[in-house]
Amino acid sequence: MNKKSILIAGGDLRQIYCGKYLAENFDVSFAGFERQYIPDNLKIFSEYKNPECIFDFAVFPVPPLKDGKYINTPFSESLLMPESIKNHINENTVIFCGKADDSFRNLFGGNEVYDYMERDELNILNAVPTAEGAVYIAIEELPVTLSNSKILITGFGRIGKILAEILKGFGADITVMTKSFRSMAWAKAMNFKVCSKSDIDSSYNLIFNTAPVLIFDRDTLKKLGDETILIDLASKPGGVDFKSAGELGIKAIWALGIPGKTAPVTAGEIVAETIENIIKERSDSYD
Repeated sequence: MNKKSILIAGGDLRQIYCGKYLAENFDVSFAGFERQYIPDNLKIFSEYKNPECIFDFAVFPVPPLKDGKYINTPFSESLLMPESIKNHINENTVIFCGKADDSFRNLFGGNEVYDYMERDELNILNAVPTAEGAVYIAIEELPVTLSNSKILITGFGRIGKILAEILKGFGADITVMTKSFRSMAWAKAMNFKVCSKSDIDSSYNLIFNTAPVLIFDRDTLKKLGDETILIDLASKPGGVDFKSAGELGIKAIWALGIPGKTAPVTAGEIVAETIENIIKERSDSYD
C-alpha cells in the first residue's frame, strides 16, 4: 500500500522536524529549504520534481506567507512562489498552516485549509516549551536569581499555570493577576497569591504577561519599578503598550514564537502530531 504524500512548503526548524516526524508514516518532500538543512534520507522536491506529481497534503509554516505574496522560507536563498506549489496540488489536496490570514486562504480557496495553531491539543502541548522558554529569557535578563524574586503573572490560562509551577520550583514569590473568577480560584487552589490590576506596583522584579489584551497601558506601566523586567508572552495584539514602555525606560520584551526558537524539535513534533490527528479525524469521518 502506497503512503500518502506530504509536501512541507517552507518554514523554520519546526517544519523540518515536523517533516522528519511525519516521514515515519507518510511520503514526505520538502520545498523552500536548502539541501544542507534537510536530513539526507529525506527528499527535496526540486531534486526530483515531476510535473505530474500531486500531493495529498501540503504543510505551510507559521505564518505561511511573507509580505503577503511569498511562502515564508527563512531557510532558503531563493523565493518560493505560491503558484509553484499550486502546480502540484489539486482540489483534493488538504492544506495545513499556522495563523492563516485571508490572503492565504484566498490563494487556496478551492482546498480544505486547516490552521493547526487553532487546535486545542497543540496549544496545550505548546504551553510547556513556551513557559520553559520564558523562564530561559528571564534568567538571561534578570540581574538576580529567580529564587526569592517577586514575580507577577498576568493571565492564568494554559501558559500561566505551567509557568507558575515552573517558577515555584525555583523558589520564586509568585502572584497571579486575572479577571476570571475561575482562574482566580485555580490560582488560590494552587497556593499562589492573587491580586487585581489596581494592586500592581513597583515591588515586582519580573512580570510575565500571558493575556492577549492590553493590561500594561501607560498608567499601569508608570507604577512599575525602574528595574522591573516585563516579558509579554501574549499573541498579537499583546498586552503591553511597548511605545510607552520605551518612553518610560521600562525593559519590555515581546517574546513571540518561543517554542520554535527554544525547542524546535519538540515544537515540530507537536505540529506533526496535530496534523496526524486532523488527518485521522478526516479519515474516521469518511469511514
